[in-house]
Amino acid sequence: MSDRPQITDEELHAYIDGELSRVRAADITALAQYDRELARKIAAFRADKARLVELYGPVGERPVPAAWLHTIERAQRRSTIWPSRQTIYAIAASLALMVVSMATYKIIKPSDEDPTVAQALAARHESLVMTDAAGTVSTMEAANHVVQDILGPTIKTPDLSKLGYTLAAAHAMPERKAVTIDYRDGQNHVFTVYLSHSPGTERFDMLKRGATRICVWQDEELSAVMVGEMSAGEMLRLATLAYAGLTAA
Repeated sequence: MSDRPQITDEELHAYIDGELSRVRAADITALAQYDRELARKIAAFRADKARLVELYGPVGERPVPAAWLHTIERAQRRSTIWPSRQTIYAIAASLALMVVSMATYKIIKPSDEDPTVAQALAARHESLVMTDAAGTVSTMEAANHVVQDILGPTIKTPDLSKLGYTLAAAHAMPERKAVTIDYRDGQNHVFTVYLSHSPGTERFDMLKRGATRICVWQDEELSAVMVGEMSAGEMLRLATLAYAGLTAA
């Protein structure tokens, strides 16, 4: 019906992840009973989430590596040392399970003194402002050239079309030896992947600043900071797909 309130994909992801208020969730449930398109969309999102669990769920039954447990105990907080990109699919499996049960995650407010996050947020703003300026591109082939010129031939631009996001621009920042890749969905929501050389340490953090979610995912070689205004569940799905798609064949 044309007179119903607009329901965004972000809100539907939050609905599926159980992050909406009871009142709003009840509204969407009621609307879906007579809005076929809305019901179809909800079913499609749920099917996508179920496929992740089906594909990667068995890996989640493996015991947690001793090195991870040691890191958790030493840091006295919920954190994990993440392996290199060579074992990305095992990591994606764990994340898929965490999407299903978000209680296992602790969302941490980022510190203004975190240089990795600060650089990524500044670069994102710069990239969005300069979308039409020199150094930005809008094709996967051109974006791959930008990424590989800065970070080497083993890295490529992730394809996020499976989750409804298409490439908008890739901004090279040679002075920082970094690249900012912006994606947009059908509602013009922006998801940014900021890539740079890693300082040599492994890290995974889910952060929140206002409505903005930030995922920091780095190994000993590459640092990826992913930024967007979305639910925690949607960020996890996008971050998993993006990180898995960084390695060139």
